[in-house]
Amino acid sequence: MTSQAVTSRLSGDGEKPSEAPLFDVPGFSRVPKAGLLWSRALVVGWIVLAVYLFDRLTFVLFDYWLLDSLGYTSVFWTNFEQGAWLFVAAFVGFAAGTIVPAYLHRVPSGARKLIVHLGLMAGIFAGLLLSREYLEFLWLTEGLDFGRTDPVFGNDLGFYVFSLPALQIGWFAVVAGLMLSLLSSIACAWLGRADQASARALPRLASFFGHVATPYTLACVAALGVWCAAGLYLARYNLLLVDNSDSGIFAGAQYVDVTGFFSNLNDYYFNILVVLAATVVILWLLLTLRRGLSDRDFAWSAGVRLGLLSLVALIAVDFAFKGAIIFRDSVAVAPNEPVIQLDYIQRHIDATLDGYGLDNVETVRFVPKGAEDPLPDAEELLASPTLKNAPLWPGFVSYLERLVDPQHAQRILQTNGDAMVYGPTLEIFRQQQKLRTYYNFMNVDWVRYMIGGEQKLFVSAVRELPLLEPVPWLAWWGQRFVLFTHGWGLTMAPAAEVSPGGQPVYSIADIPARTSHPELEVTVPGVYYGEGSATMAYSNVRQLKEFDFPTDEGRAENILPDDVNAGVRMDSLLKRVVFGWRSGQFFEIVFSRLIGPETRVHYFRTPIERLERVAPFLFYDTNPFAVTIDGRIVWMVNGMTTSRHFPYSKREVLGDKSDARSQFMRPFRTVNYVRDAVKATVDAYTGEVKLYKFADEPVADTFAAIYPDLFASKDEMPASVREHVQYPPQLFHLQFDDMYIYYQMKDPLTFFNMEDMFDDGDEVRGPIIDQGKPITFSIEPYQWIAETDGSPLPESAGRKTQFTMAMIFTPEKSLNLRAIPIVYQDGDDYGRLICLQVPKGHYEWGPEQADAAIDQDPDIARQFQWWNRRGTDVIRGHTVALIVDGELLYVEPVFLRSQQNSVTELKQVCVVFRGRAKMAPTLAAALRAAIDSFKSGDSDEPQPDDVLETTTAAVE
Repeated sequence: MTSQAVTSRLSGDGEKPSEAPLFDVPGFSRVPKAGLLWSRALVVGWIVLAVYLFDRLTFVLFDYWLLDSLGYTSVFWTNFEQGAWLFVAAFVGFAAGTIVPAYLHRVPSGARKLIVHLGLMAGIFAGLLLSREYLEFLWLTEGLDFGRTDPVFGNDLGFYVFSLPALQIGWFAVVAGLMLSLLSSIACAWLGRADQASARALPRLASFFGHVATPYTLACVAALGVWCAAGLYLARYNLLLVDNSDSGIFAGAQYVDVTGFFSNLNDYYFNILVVLAATVVILWLLLTLRRGLSDRDFAWSAGVRLGLLSLVALIAVDFAFKGAIIFRDSVAVAPNEPVIQLDYIQRHIDATLDGYGLDNVETVRFVPKGAEDPLPDAEELLASPTLKNAPLWPGFVSYLERLVDPQHAQRILQTNGDAMVYGPTLEIFRQQQKLRTYYNFMNVDWVRYMIGGEQKLFVSAVRELPLLEPVPWLAWWGQRFVLFTHGWGLTMAPAAEVSPGGQPVYSIADIPARTSHPELEVTVPGVYYGEGSATMAYSNVRQLKEFDFPTDEGRAENILPDDVNAGVRMDSLLKRVVFGWRSGQFFEIVFSRLIGPETRVHYFRTPIERLERVAPFLFYDTNPFAVTIDGRIVWMVNGMTTSRHFPYSKREVLGDKSDARSQFMRPFRTVNYVRDAVKATVDAYTGEVKLYKFADEPVADTFAAIYPDLFASKDEMPASVREHVQYPPQLFHLQFDDMYIYYQMKDPLTFFNMEDMFDDGDEVRGPIIDQGKPITFSIEPYQWIAETDGSPLPESAGRKTQFTMAMIFTPEKSLNLRAIPIVYQDGDDYGRLICLQVPKGHYEWGPEQADAAIDQDPDIARQFQWWNRRGTDVIRGHTVALIVDGELLYVEPVFLRSQQNSVTELKQVCVVFRGRAKMAPTLAAALRAAIDSFKSGDSDEPQPDDVLETTTAAVE
């Protein structure tokens, strides 16, 4: 740098520095002014906001086009209208609350412009957030009564389920708006404060509050105080919903909450008075400081000290009242529990049973036949529908819980992170029936059909074309979206039938399909909508035909007929832009000549995802299953109505934590009220959605009132669909494994002491890979066909058998059988809950003891060891308890899988009959052997304690 460039210097006689700039470099930019920075930031902010709004708009259009194609346009407009009103209300409130102070104070024009822009942005974001709560406000206006009142406030329970959530959301929105308006007023008052020369000199903090204490600020403070007091009045209803996990009353108001002067209910009222008094004091303080700023003779400091002391006194009194409640709870309530709490415990028990639909469980005394009873005839037992349909092939896939249990950590290490525990049916279907690289089976399910006038249990899986992630041979976007678009048919096999080679006996198999029963025939085998359909798909594109199914000569190709209502037509540029944006293939979709007005786009193709776009307020069981109905493949999904605001009922998490029922993790939902209320169907070929209201209960009836065109009635469900409905396994699991284990103790004193808790039965399941030791897992709900002749299952209306779901429970910290909850799933008895309970004084073998008996049998143990030494995985099957003619049988299939060639085969079946285990190649042979062993007297009667002492590894 030259000396001429330096212009800032001191004079020789101590003069002031010259005013010349430090540097005078041509092209050197100065720091921009703050106003310019703010204006540029606003431009960027509006651009970002515009992109975000466009992205949200594409979702709105997505939903509109989907619902329009499905005939549910009225559902869209109901939601949109309510959301629009909420958006407008929030936008006006937040925008006005931010902008109005800028015009009531002397704010510089640049700052006022900035506040206007920020207010508009705040209004848009607040509107978007509040509009998402459209359902809560629809409930507020349309919610029905339950016909039952709470015991504290006397409100109908519908007030808590339908009205309270919206009122709380509305209260919070107003609080947020008032706080934003208050902040805006403070900022504007400070920016527009009067000339400092005319103001009295006060300490900095006092001066600040004095300047901002304008009339608008005072109005905001007053409104905020009053509204907070109103919120406390509303919050008192939370006493009936509070979580008391550390108490004997898990949820709802306790004795100290609502009884006596020093109660938590009165604490709410006392807090209201404190908040109102504090608001008055704060207003007085602000007025004092403002007067002190303008009146030089006013003694403001004394007033401020008095106001601050008043605030401290109010806070101290509030804490003192709360402390008195805690002291009363410690000296008067806790020492007298549970007697003093019995009425409140009973309220909690009754409400929880009501909330989870367990108040109508039929308890049946169950004492299986034993040693004092004559031995049954094996052939008569084998002729029963129960054993003819014994679920040897599992209709589920079991995975480790996502939060891995410590006892399963070693398994994760030995399997290199594979979370799958058990799925032999799925493995065999994939080995034998995929048929092409691109096909796959996502899941397997139990289903039942009437074959020749008799009910028969099958395992079934849909052959899908899942494009869940890019693969090398599908690199071009058109292959993933245009060529390979749908799966083909399904595979089905009787659950109880095994071929001589240990394989399923297929009733539907191959392409084209071979069908052994006309009741199972599929005439429309295309599967555009399935559990693995994660991407969009386009049909009827130009110059290219989509792949239909493989043939001997190559492949068949497909064009959707015009009269088939499937997908959304790409008949506008807007649709190209929107679908291109949402698919991530913007340029390919917008500019492709392959796509024309005749092209159909299929999206939201997984059954649950599709239903969530139509009726997002329902909770869907994540185990959809497919059945053939009138020659079509139809997905059936269980929809549940829920609430988390049911008074006194315990909250629990609804969702699938352990079994991965789909390829996509579904969110859980916290509930304390749930009903099996809706049955939904999704056509696998067209994606057509139908919802049937299956229960008359207040939440479902409210939805039906809000959306009169959405639900068909239970009576409108075709008989061909009705015969396939199933009870939601996740609901059954929640009801009995999470709730009934406690709440079957209906006596409050018994409940408080937890004297008779149940525990879910465990079983050895999956390959024995943990250093040769079996690992136990909880027994999941399983399907079976039961005889309902009154011994012991109650008779059903007009039916000799029932397709049922069951679980197995033992006493807490014990292994003997305690209860078998069962739900009927056929005819008018659908949803009938029955719990077979073994009397407390009677001993009966539990499932873990049955597994231990299998382990202890010398012949079975030697066979397992021999297979393991030969490099074969021994896969222990699911242990199911079957009841036939009063006899309790434990049945467990045994699978073999070569460690070099993973072909799974069902090789043996174990039967535990009256505590004695036998294994044979077939169920019939194993049962005959077990019964014959008693006739021949080849061993002493087994004792459960002796069995467990020698097989502790099986029951850890």
